[in-house]
Amino acid sequence: MKKMFFALAMVLSSAAFAHDEGHGPKLSDTGKYGGLISGVVLKADAKKGASAALIHKAELVRSADGTVRVYLYNDKMTPLDLKGFDAKGTASLGAKVKGKFTETGFSLEQKDNAFVGKMPKPGAKPYNIDVTLKEGSRELLTAFDNLD
Repeated sequence: MKKMFFALAMVLSSAAFAHDEGHGPKLSDTGKYGGLISGVVLKADAKKGASAALIHKAELVRSADGTVRVYLYNDKMTPLDLKGFDAKGTASLGAKVKGKFTETGFSLEQKDNAFVGKMPKPGAKPYNIDVTLKEGSRELLTAFDNLD
């Protein structure tokens, strides 16, 4: 019985660490608008996972009608001036539907102090949203995983 319990515990613990921990260091900040916080990293460094250098922080706020707002902050959670960013960004909603991972892209536009867009209806839950923005010559990525 102890061996079976130990084997079950090992399987469950390995499943908990199966994901690459997102992009960038793990953050414990809380959102200023009630959203989820994630690190913003260079898109080229995305495969580094948790060891990618933190460039900024991002907050994802979703509305019931599918509107998505992405707010950007510095490392101390002070809102960034978006003048240095391109006016448009892209996002991708990914989900595993019937055993196959599918992605649907959508656009974001600067509006006031956020990037705003309308996300497509997720084909399944949980789903992920990856956001790509351009700041000067740098292409940045932030990812929000396991959303429902």
